[in-house]
Amino acid sequence: MRNIRDRPVGQKITFVIMLISGVVLLLAFAALFCFQAYTLRQQSAHELAVVGEITAHNCAAAVMFKDEGAAAQILTGLKTMPQIASARLELTDQQRLAYFGGLQDELEIKEARLKSGFRIDGNRILLAQPVMLDGKPEGTLYLIADLRAMTSQLLKLYGGIFALVLAASLLLAFLLSRQFLRFVTNPILRLAGTARTIAEYHDYSVRATKVCSDEVGGLTDAFNQMLTQIQSQDSALQKAQHELQEQVTALQREIGERERAEAEQARLTAILEATPDIVMSANPNGIPFYLNRAGHEILGVPQDRDISGRKTLYLRPEWARGIIAKDRLPEAIRSGSWAGETIIFARDGKEIPVSQVLIAHKNPEGEVEYFSTVLRDMTPHREAEEALRVSQQKLVETSRLAGMAEVATGVLHNVGNVLNSVNVSAGLVVEKLRRSKAPKLAKAAALLTSRNGDLGEYLTNDVNGQKLPDYLAKLGEFFILENSELLNEVDQLSRNIEHIKEVVAMQQNYAKVSGVFENLQAYRLVEDAIAMNIGAFERHGVEVERRFSAVPPIRVDRHKVLQILINLIRNAKYALDDVERIDKKLIVSISALNERFVHIVVADNGIGIPAENLTRVFAHGFTTRKGGHGFGLHSGANAARSMGGAITVASPGIGRGATFTLELPIASTASVK
Repeated sequence: MRNIRDRPVGQKITFVIMLISGVVLLLAFAALFCFQAYTLRQQSAHELAVVGEITAHNCAAAVMFKDEGAAAQILTGLKTMPQIASARLELTDQQRLAYFGGLQDELEIKEARLKSGFRIDGNRILLAQPVMLDGKPEGTLYLIADLRAMTSQLLKLYGGIFALVLAASLLLAFLLSRQFLRFVTNPILRLAGTARTIAEYHDYSVRATKVCSDEVGGLTDAFNQMLTQIQSQDSALQKAQHELQEQVTALQREIGERERAEAEQARLTAILEATPDIVMSANPNGIPFYLNRAGHEILGVPQDRDISGRKTLYLRPEWARGIIAKDRLPEAIRSGSWAGETIIFARDGKEIPVSQVLIAHKNPEGEVEYFSTVLRDMTPHREAEEALRVSQQKLVETSRLAGMAEVATGVLHNVGNVLNSVNVSAGLVVEKLRRSKAPKLAKAAALLTSRNGDLGEYLTNDVNGQKLPDYLAKLGEFFILENSELLNEVDQLSRNIEHIKEVVAMQQNYAKVSGVFENLQAYRLVEDAIAMNIGAFERHGVEVERRFSAVPPIRVDRHKVLQILINLIRNAKYALDDVERIDKKLIVSISALNERFVHIVVADNGIGIPAENLTRVFAHGFTTRKGGHGFGLHSGANAARSMGGAITVASPGIGRGATFTLELPIASTASVK
């Protein structure tokens, strides 16, 4: 409330108008939403009764034969209705024949124990529909409808409409209030604006404009009279301040020049004292008159000791003195400076290599006034050079070992890729066997055995017996189809295991840069690679599009190419897993752009590759996928190069897919197998 109280008068009035409008609209929409929610609940209960009656009628045959499979199939059809959360079909002895839904829903059905009719609890509706056979109840169908999702959608719809109407109403109220409030607030705002201008720019010559003769007009006249008095006093004060400022400025200028000179001197001294290099100055005779802190420490000269008794030449070995005196010092005098390496004595008499710069400072007549020199200890640099040489030797040995490790990791990665396909095929075989209808054949056989004495009568006149031959015929057709599917999966499993053997053999020969090269059709290798991943594509809803052109045979190592294609297709599948879209698509194309190479292109509309990673995807160990190891593309690129080909990648960016192109050489003399 404090923030509202401090706001301008016009904003306060506008806020009150808009608040009243919003509250009225909120109450109206709340009443309308409650009425619509009640109508939705009644309509949903009626629809649930119709669905329950139809479903109970369809379940009559399943209840008569106690066929759990047929009952489950009928109830599964109810899953297409989003409002039905659970369904249960039970016999008169409360034995469950079929069910879908959660455990909490089943407990709710059991606790209710309705024989027929509805029970409505908030957004949940429980329906009990008897299953009638010849006019007698033989079972009960229970349906639970959950209206929370529909209520939520209704709430979102009304919330959106309310937001739009509220925004339009508030905008209209705001515009109207702005139009009518200006007659009240504009004179006050003009007076406040004049006061703000004077406070910011201290211009007391400004005067407020009188726009009306009411109380605000009287306030404007008094305000202008006060400004006239302040302006006269301010003029006198500014004149006195100007005179005083001139005197202060002259004094500050003189003090500033002195301080700058002293600061420059102190700054230069601090730099010389802080540097770890030796800095020394000496007269033309070689007698030093300045030595920085680092020089005192390295040369072993105490800080409080006079250094004028030591000549600079005596800081070096005798052989170095001659070189400095005969060659280096004359060169510095002649050209102004000299730079090179030499030797000096440390505090313990040990010789240390240094890098030296010698400067000859001359007066305007060209005579040397003094020398200055900077010496840097080169011992750490020499030690670093030696350490670098040893490290380079170790790096060569490490690179050799890394090459051996790369072959081993390549085997693990390639075998792992094929093992994924083996695992998928084995899982499909187990799933098909688990869903087999062999137990139903045993059940039918038991039924025939139980009627062994009157089998003809049973098959001819009994209602259930008449259906049995047709049922057995359908089981036979199912078993034929099931047997064919299992044989296909086992054949695929066998091919994958054979491929694992070939991968291991291929990787063992890879280090020798050798292999069996054949003239092959590219489309056959691509089809084999797609077939080994087709199960994963179907599970993840990926559409595979083939764009094969007629191309000449290629001369390659069959298993190397197959492993490269499997890796590229598998990576594309992972890229499609990471993007939330329903039109997941993988395009595999084959073309020959020239007479030397065939291009196999694997393109997806998945997560894409950032521009900064395009040059790194083929590096050993580089990966962006969680759980990845970064060996597949690296080993694939090496294998392509060993066959005279190459792999390239392109991507427009994140979320726009990626395209990998495998380039393989065309066979000069084709003998296709």
